[in-house]
Amino acid sequence: MSIALRCAIPLVVLATQPTPATADVITDWNEKAVAWVTPRMTPPMAQRAVAIVQVAMFDAVNSIDRRYRPYLTQLPAAATTLREAAATTAASVALRSLLPPVADEIKTATTAYLATIPDGDDKAAGVKLGEAVAAAILEVRGKDGANDADAYRPKTKPGVYVPTPITVGSALPNSKPFALTSPHSSARRRRFRSRASNGPPITTRSRSSAPRPAPSARPARPRTPASG
Repeated sequence: MSIALRCAIPLVVLATQPTPATADVITDWNEKAVAWVTPRMTPPMAQRAVAIVQVAMFDAVNSIDRRYRPYLTQLPAAATTLREAAATTAASVALRSLLPPVADEIKTATTAYLATIPDGDDKAAGVKLGEAVAAAILEVRGKDGANDADAYRPKTKPGVYVPTPITVGSALPNSKPFALTSPHSSARRRRFRSRASNGPPITTRSRSSAPRPAPSARPARPRTPASG
């Protein structure tokens, strides 16, 4: 075999190898979540569903890294736990709970995705962690009022205009947005309310009684005589 042929064979083998995915596990499951959720939910509920997937993956990975304050929970996890397995499972459990009609399709995609991760105790630990974190997130968000009946009941009579509700809160007054419902945000709200309840500082003099500054003196402008 010639030297040129021997050099060409490895190049051919490398060229036929499958190209690895350029996105990470979070981006992959973001795209999967949007693809499953968008055609099946209206925008408010779709945004909620994707947000649940996001915080489930975040708390699962953050339980391993422990770099940030969790949204809801930070479960015990060894540093060797596979983050990819934890994030994949957390996203999958959340999506299957939120989208029962396509639960089998999501499970099939999950099995295929996990198959690309080497088996072992660290992978199993990641799967177990993802399941636990997603279950905790789903339990809390299941009480956020998003699935309550529409409370918008206009009471009017002929000839009287009733404004159309333009926000979710006007139709679902018991709904709780994500930014205001975590344990940490609840503590911040209590601190804010305690400060606000004290009211603004009281002054002994009203603004109307404060002396006004004297107007600045302006030089008189000379008048130009009218031309004859």
